[in-house]
Amino acid sequence: MRRVSLVIPAAVVALVLSSAIQAYAGGAGAELPGLDFDQGIDASDVLKVAREKAADSKVAKDVAVRPLYRRYERDCVNFTIGANDAPQTEAVWLRSTEWVEECHPTGPNGSQTCYERPGMTYRERAQITIRDRQTLFPWEYDSFDVCLEGPWLNIWSRETAYEYKTVQGGSYNGNFVLVPVKKIQMKPDPAGIVAQSFTPRMAFAARDKWVSYYAGETTVLALKLRKSVPGWFDATLLEKELSFAAAETYTVDFMAYAKEFSQKLEAGKPYYVEYSFKRIGKISKDKLMKVGESDKAVYQSAPAALGR
Repeated sequence: MRRVSLVIPAAVVALVLSSAIQAYAGGAGAELPGLDFDQGIDASDVLKVAREKAADSKVAKDVAVRPLYRRYERDCVNFTIGANDAPQTEAVWLRSTEWVEECHPTGPNGSQTCYERPGMTYRERAQITIRDRQTLFPWEYDSFDVCLEGPWLNIWSRETAYEYKTVQGGSYNGNFVLVPVKKIQMKPDPAGIVAQSFTPRMAFAARDKWVSYYAGETTVLALKLRKSVPGWFDATLLEKELSFAAAETYTVDFMAYAKEFSQKLEAGKPYYVEYSFKRIGKISKDKLMKVGESDKAVYQSAPAALGR
C-alpha cells in the first residue's frame, strides 16, 4: 500500500501541537517526533503520538476504585428478666448494615471524590437463657444488652443480681446461655420506702415495704425540711441524716430539732419533707436512693397553755 503524506501549513500545525502538548504534558517520558516548521509535516506521526499519550494518561484512563474502609451499623436489644420471670427471653432479630467508603479520582494532583455506599446486610437472632437460675429478691432483676455489629454478636451485663458466665453464644451464635457464678449486691428498690404522712406539727412518717428482708440491718434516712415559697426558690430549714434499725415504719419529729432550723417556722405557711434513703448491710448496695417528697402540710403552732 502506498503511503500518503498530508502537508499542513506550519502555522496550523503550531496551534494544534500547542494544544496537544498542554493536554498531555502529564505523561513524562513520551516525545513528539522532530518537527521542522519550514517544511511540510507528516501529520500521521503527530496523531500517532497523540493517541499513545491519550492511552497512557492517568486522567483519561479508568482507575480501579478500592474501598478505603468499612464500618458497620450496631443494632442492640436489652433483655431484662425479673425475679418472677421465666429464665428464657423471647427471640429478637437484629440487623446490621455494612457501609463502604469508596473514592474516585476526579482530576490531576490527586483530587478525588469519596462517598459511602451500603454493602452487606447481616441478620441474626438473639435470645438469652439462664440455666440453673438462682432466687432473686422480689425487687431484683437481671438486665443484659445484646448487640450485632457486622456479623459479630456480643453480650454485656447491664445490671444483674448475680455474676454470670456465658457457656454458649457469641460471634455468629445469638443463642446465649448463661449460668450464675456468685451473688452480687444490687441497688435497693427505690420504691421500697415511701412517705406515709407529714402533719401540721412537722411530724414525718415513712413506710418500709421490704422490712422482712432487711431484718437486722440499718436504714438511713436523708431528710430535708423545706418551706414552699410560691414563685421563688423553696427554703431549706434543716438537713438531717438519721439511722434506724430496719422497721415497718420510721417516724421523725422535726420539732425536736427546732434549734437547728435555719429560720423560724411560720404559722399558716406550707412545708414539706424531701427524703432519700440507703440500706446498710449485706442485702443491697449502700447507694443513696433519691426518692421524692412528702405531701405539703400547713404549719400550726402549738396552742398556748391555759392558765398556770
